[in-house]
Amino acid sequence: MMTMISQLIAYRRNIVFNLFLLLIAFSAVAQETNNDSNNTDSYENRIESEYHPRAILISKEGLSEGRDAFKTQLIEFYKSRGGMVEFETKFKIPVYDILEYEISSSQTAKGGSYAHIFIWSKEQGSEQKIAELVFEKSGSSEISPELAKARKNWEKLCNKHNSKNLVTELYTEDAIYYNRGRILRGHDQLSQEYSYMNNPAYSLQLNPKHIEVVAEDLIFEIGMCSGSYNLPYILVWKQQDDGSWKIYFDSNY
Repeated sequence: MMTMISQLIAYRRNIVFNLFLLLIAFSAVAQETNNDSNNTDSYENRIESEYHPRAILISKEGLSEGRDAFKTQLIEFYKSRGGMVEFETKFKIPVYDILEYEISSSQTAKGGSYAHIFIWSKEQGSEQKIAELVFEKSGSSEISPELAKARKNWEKLCNKHNSKNLVTELYTEDAIYYNRGRILRGHDQLSQEYSYMNNPAYSLQLNPKHIEVVAEDLIFEIGMCSGSYNLPYILVWKQQDDGSWKIYFDSNY
């Protein structure tokens, strides 16, 4: 009889202990869910504050237009990587007093390194991002000597006053041109946009101020134009299968 009573007591103790463990597990899940919800709210508030409603985001997933279109993507990007733990501005240059172009780098809690281009709007007394490009950094930081050749070729073709040849030879087929909130894509639209270069009096030189190697096949560049246009520019170069470099993203004011 005593043995049966002892077994029953032990059985009840096991049940109580298991219920206690289960309660701890549920509490941990609830806490994690609560933390996750708080993190989501924090990221969402930050995005609402930092990004203009009509901002664009360009990443390996492609182009997203409008803050609401990429808000969830950015939240998941940072949450899945444990958040950003380090951030460094590499270069920044003003465009009049209404824009700023910036190249930066970031490190996430899980060890990923990323390169960013920001276009900041400073109109109407506020400062918000109207464009961001973000790509993961990898490989060597050495600048390919072929990049300078591609840039010189850009100047040569530009100053020959044939915008169609310039775009066909030095822009990717899915190239993006961003200018004052307008987004143009592909050779036809870019050739038409750059038709002002066909004026025989037009001339331009590109003077890079900061070059950031993102990966072996991807480079960010911010520089100053001189000649018929004397303001900063942004270029994102992509290396092609044949080893040549072409422009994937182009922006100026």
